[in-house]
Amino acid sequence: MLRDCPAVAEHLHNSSHQRMKMTEIYKGMVLGDGAVFELALQGKARRYTLINIVILGIFFGLSNLYGAIQTTPELPFSGNYIFITPLIFSAAGIVTMSGALIACTLVYWAAARAFGGPGGLGIIADLIGLAAIPFWILAPLLNIQMRFATAGVSRIIVFSCIAAAFFWSFRLIRQSMVTGQSISLQRATIAVAAMWIFSISAVYVWLPQS
Repeated sequence: MLRDCPAVAEHLHNSSHQRMKMTEIYKGMVLGDGAVFELALQGKARRYTLINIVILGIFFGLSNLYGAIQTTPELPFSGNYIFITPLIFSAAGIVTMSGALIACTLVYWAAARAFGGPGGLGIIADLIGLAAIPFWILAPLLNIQMRFATAGVSRIIVFSCIAAAFFWSFRLIRQSMVTGQSISLQRATIAVAAMWIFSISAVYVWLPQS
């Protein structure tokens, strides 16, 4: 049996260990475990950052697709386009969220430096990437609500999910700042609040006014 071969057995053991390790890392991302954010300081977070941003971009792109289906009946969505159209929207979403990561990195850097953190744009980009999971929910739902407004019970559900994701993201970003920038919990709370106020104000300014 192949499993009886020492080399194969070691390979299976290592593969199982790596899968378990990734599971623990993603569990830590969900819970905001400080040990996970230390990966950014060790230079071991980049692949998780890239994976999380790609997933976020796909979800954001699909939220645009959802809105487009609601508002554009002539949108090609049959035959080969049942794959091509979602792929185009997902690719556009990845590009958009990559741009958002750059903007968030600059805002985070300014807040961290203002409250005594060392900064480091690469480390900060990784810290944001490790804290990105709540934005898988927050960004698409905000996009749907702002651009393709829901109503009735759907609106209540959307706002409830947005509020829950907002507080979840606040907690994770704050912990990333505590661990990755060596800022006290109180200072990190103020810094993240300032980040959110600035970001929400900037989004409001760029929103089309009716």
